[in-house]
Amino acid sequence: MAAMFNLDDEVFRSFLTCSTITVLKMMMFAPLTAYYRKRDKAFANPEDAKRHNAELRTSQQVERVRRCHRNDLENIPAFLCLGALYLTTGPASTVAIWHFRIFAVSRILYSVGYLGAISPIRGINFVLGTLVNWSMAAQLLYSVCTYAK
Repeated sequence: MAAMFNLDDEVFRSFLTCSTITVLKMMMFAPLTAYYRKRDKAFANPEDAKRHNAELRTSQQVERVRRCHRNDLENIPAFLCLGALYLTTGPASTVAIWHFRIFAVSRILYSVGYLGAISPIRGINFVLGTLVNWSMAAQLLYSVCTYAK
């Protein structure tokens, strides 16, 4: 198993690349939320509002960014765990690499669709990312249930 988690392995490199891209994308939402809070003077805490001479209020754009970020926090950690466990089953290289790529691209397009209020793009890409996670989970369970020493 130690050889599997090695940069010489194309599947592992693909997992690391796609994981890093999705985590970096997820991390950009904290500063993006702060940007829109300042721009719209929409602060959630009294001390922040006072510091910026603003009132406590909400902003549609701040809430949109927060919901998108929350969705990432619900989906990306599952991908990271399932993907790492999926690697231990020795999946077919092409299949695994496409799982990882589809997930990463779907999360990026989901965010574009969400932030741009483009419903079909958001919905389709949410479903694609979810299907990738379900597929890896199903393959993991199959591998465990059919394992024979």
